[in-house]
Amino acid sequence: LIGSGWSLVKPFLNEREKRIIWTVLVLQIIDNIAVIVLSQETEGERLYEDWSAVLHFVDILCCCAVLVPIVWQINSFETTIEAEEGQATKNDEQAKTVQKLKQFRSFYLLVVVYIYFTRIAVYLFATCLGYRQTWLRYLFCELGTLLFYCIVGFLFRPVSDNPYLKVGNGNADVEIEFA
Repeated sequence: LIGSGWSLVKPFLNEREKRIIWTVLVLQIIDNIAVIVLSQETEGERLYEDWSAVLHFVDILCCCAVLVPIVWQINSFETTIEAEEGQATKNDEQAKTVQKLKQFRSFYLLVVVYIYFTRIAVYLFATCLGYRQTWLRYLFCELGTLLFYCIVGFLFRPVSDNPYLKVGNGNADVEIEFA
């Protein structure tokens, strides 16, 4: 959510975004509870394998559903850029919007790679491992997650000319109203 600009660009969510977030949140909670319950079952049983595959698929669907608001944010930036090109606007504002668009596109690509790696590639890799090497699955998943967080932290690190955190000169009394 922070990466798609909701905490800084959008101080509130519209109804469509709220529905997606709540649906994904509820599905993730149910999925995680079911995984915990399933982990108490015998791994060799046929039902274990079937439910494990279903729950893994639900997890992948939830991860992909979170990508939808990121795509909406990118489309919003593209629309803003097209509208600004049609009007006589400052080049500085348009350059900042293009910079944001490029940043969110790279974030979107990074999230897609993270999901494919942690949810699909590591899962396929784990099917090839023997019993004594099953710990490698968790190692690669955790290393991928660490790398993802480091890259996202670097991309969205605080900078001196952050357009989201501009401080006014103190002369104007501005009230911000959050709906």
